[in-house]
Amino acid sequence: RELTQRLITLAGYPSKTPVAIVEKAGCPDQRTVVGDMETIADLAKKHNVKPPSTIVVGEVVNVLLEDDDVTGETVTGLIQNCTAATSFA
Repeated sequence: RELTQRLITLAGYPSKTPVAIVEKAGCPDQRTVVGDMETIADLAKKHNVKPPSTIVVGEVVNVLLEDDDVTGETVTGLIQNCTAATSFA
């Protein structure tokens, strides 16, 4: 929460700037939480995000997003990722 507030107030980022936190990047149990400057702290707490995690800020986050197959809306919140190490057998 402190980081996003500083980015908004000191660096001038808009409050709706996309933010993602990638937990355990590249690992089979990788998880990604996606929101914006206003929501990411609450989402990280809700989904119990732990280190090691990488924070991604800005429009580049949009490459992580997908549209829901049913509603067509952009998916935000917790995204369970699969990595190359994951077996689909």
